[in-house]
Amino acid sequence: MLAFWLYIAFGLLLARLLLPDDRPAIRWWMGLVFAVVLLCWLPCLFAFFLDFTAAAQYAALAVAAGGSIFLLAVPFVRKERLFSAADKSEQGKRDRIGAHFAFLLTAFCAYLLHTHVLKPGTDGGLWVGQSTYGDLAMHVGFIESLFRQGKFPPEYSIFPGQQLNYPFLVDAASAGLRFFGLSLRAAVILPSLLMFFLVFWGFWLLADKLTGRLAPSLMAWLLFVFNGGFGFYLFLGKYPFSAIFTGYYTTPTNYMAEDIRWVNVICDMLIPQRTTMAGWCVLLAAIFLLIRAVEQTLQGKGLRTVLLLAVLAASMPMIHTHSFLALGILSAAWFFTALPTAIREQKAALLVRHYVFYGLICLALAAPQIVHWTMDSVSSGKLLSVNLGWVCGAKGQINSWFLFYAVNCGVVFLAMWPAIFFLKGQRRRVMIGALAIFVLSNLVAFQPNLYDNNKLLYVWFILTDILVCDWLYTLLSRIKRRRFAAALAAIFLFFGSISGLLSVARESISTYRLLSKEQVDAADFIVKHTEPDSTFLTASNHTNAVSVLTGRNIVCGPGLYLYFHGVGYQQREAQAKRMFEGGDEFLRGVVQYGVDYVYISDFERNSAQVNEDWFAERYTRIYDQGGIRIYRVE
Repeated sequence: MLAFWLYIAFGLLLARLLLPDDRPAIRWWMGLVFAVVLLCWLPCLFAFFLDFTAAAQYAALAVAAGGSIFLLAVPFVRKERLFSAADKSEQGKRDRIGAHFAFLLTAFCAYLLHTHVLKPGTDGGLWVGQSTYGDLAMHVGFIESLFRQGKFPPEYSIFPGQQLNYPFLVDAASAGLRFFGLSLRAAVILPSLLMFFLVFWGFWLLADKLTGRLAPSLMAWLLFVFNGGFGFYLFLGKYPFSAIFTGYYTTPTNYMAEDIRWVNVICDMLIPQRTTMAGWCVLLAAIFLLIRAVEQTLQGKGLRTVLLLAVLAASMPMIHTHSFLALGILSAAWFFTALPTAIREQKAALLVRHYVFYGLICLALAAPQIVHWTMDSVSSGKLLSVNLGWVCGAKGQINSWFLFYAVNCGVVFLAMWPAIFFLKGQRRRVMIGALAIFVLSNLVAFQPNLYDNNKLLYVWFILTDILVCDWLYTLLSRIKRRRFAAALAAIFLFFGSISGLLSVARESISTYRLLSKEQVDAADFIVKHTEPDSTFLTASNHTNAVSVLTGRNIVCGPGLYLYFHGVGYQQREAQAKRMFEGGDEFLRGVVQYGVDYVYISDFERNSAQVNEDWFAERYTRIYDQGGIRIYRVE
C-alpha cells in the first residue's frame, strides 16, 4: 500500500509543478492521472535492464520517492500551498459536485469489484460476475505470469514463445504491486478503484470545460455512466422482464441475438476490460489538454500545454492502443478545423509549429512501443481490414445502419443530427473530431473482433454526448414554462439511461464460479512445488487454473483470447490435443515446447482423448486430488 501512495504523491507533486496556474480540481485530477502513468511505466522502464523483478520495482519506487522529496524541496513548488484551499467560486462548486458524484459511483463500483474479482466462495472456489467471467482470467494470468516469471518484455504464458503484444501495462502495474505484498485480488482491485474515479471525474471535468454549466454536465455524465439505447423495448413483450436478471448477456444493452451491441460502460467496458479502464483514464486527460492546447495556440501561447500533452500521449500505446489511436484521429481533425481560424488570426505558423512539436515528441517516445509491439501484432495478425457499418446486422435483426445506431445508442445518436447544424466555434470543431472517429470506425476494422471497434466509438460517444446535452439544455432554457422544460429533460434522461440502469442492476447481482476448490488447491500446489518458468500441457479452456492462478506457461491457451490478439494458435491447439494421446506425438511436443508437466482434469478428459495409463507408466505423478492429476515429465 505504501508503494501505491508514493506513486500518487509523486503524480500530485508533478501536477503542482507542471500546472501551477490551474484550479485545484484540475491539478488533483491531472496529478492522479500522472500517478497512474507512473505506476504503469516506471517499473517497466527498469525492467528492460533488470527484468520484471523486485529490483526493478524498488528502483522505480526509489525514483518516485526521490522525485517526491525533490519536488517538495523545489522553491517553485513550496512558495504556494501544495493543496490549495477549495475554490469558492461557481466553478469550484461544480468541481466539487462532480467529485462527489464520481466518488459515489466509484463506491458502487468497489462493490462490483468485490463481487466480480476472484471472490472466495463458501465452497472454496473463486467467483466472478457476468462481465468478468470472460476477460478477467486473461488479465490475472498476465499479472501472475509477470510476477512469477519476471521475463521482460513478456511473452504470452498461454502461448510461450510469442511476444505479448496486447497492451499489458495496466496488468504490469498490478503485477508490480504484488512485489509489495498485495494479494492477486487486491492488486487488481486497488488501482482499479483509482482509475474508476478518474474516468468518472475526468468525464465530468471535460464536460464542464466544454459546457461551462452544471446542468448539461450532469445530464451528459448520467447518460455516459448509464448509457444505453432502446433495447429495453425487447422486455416489454417479446421477452419476459425477468430475463434481464436471470439470463447470461440478455440485457437491454447487450443482447447479441437481437443486434443489441452498444454495451453499458460500467458493466462491459470498465469492470471487465482493464486496458480500456486505464486507457480512458489517460485519454480524458489528454483530450482536455488537446482542447486547451488548440485554444491557447489560437491565442498565441500554449507551448507548455503542447509539451505536456505530447509526453502524456506518448505513454498511451501500451496502456491502451485504441485510446492512442482515437487521440491521433482527434488531433488530426482538430488541426484542420482550427487552421482557418488560425489563418484568420495570423496564428497559422504557430499552430503548425506546435503540432510539429507535439507530433515529433509524441512519435519519438511512442514509436519504439508501436514498432516493438503494435506493428508486430498488426503484421502477424492482419488486424486491419475494410469493414462497413461496424457490427450492424451481424445477427440479421437490425440491418438498417441508421436504425441500428438509433436503437443501440438511443437518444444521443438521434439528437446528434440536429445538434450538428447548430454547433459553432470550438463546439463544432470538437464535433467534427468526434465524427471523424465515428466514420473511420464504420469503415475500418482495427482487430479481427469487429466488436472491438467500440473502443473507438465510445470516444465519439463521449464527446457527442457532452455536445448534445449542452445544445439540448440551451434549447430547453429558452422555454418559458420551466416545468415543461424540466419534464422534457427528464424524458430525455429516462430514455437515455433506463437500459443502462437495468443492465447495471443485472450486473450487480450476477455471480458465476470461475474456478472450483479443486482447481484452486491444485494451483496452490503448483505455485509451491514447481518452477516459475515451467510449462504445462493442459486443455485450452479459459477457466484454466494453471494459466489463471500460477503464472506458469501452458502449451496453448484459449483461442477466445489468442485469435483476437492476432495470434495464429490453431495448429498448436490441435497438436496439444493430440499430445494427450501419448506416444511419439507427445514426445515430439515435449521437445518442441519444453513441456515439464502434464495437468489432467475433467476439462482435459472431455476435450481430448487422454491416455492416462500411458502417462502413469512413464512419469511420476506428483499430485492426485479432487480428480486432478499432475505428472512430472523427466
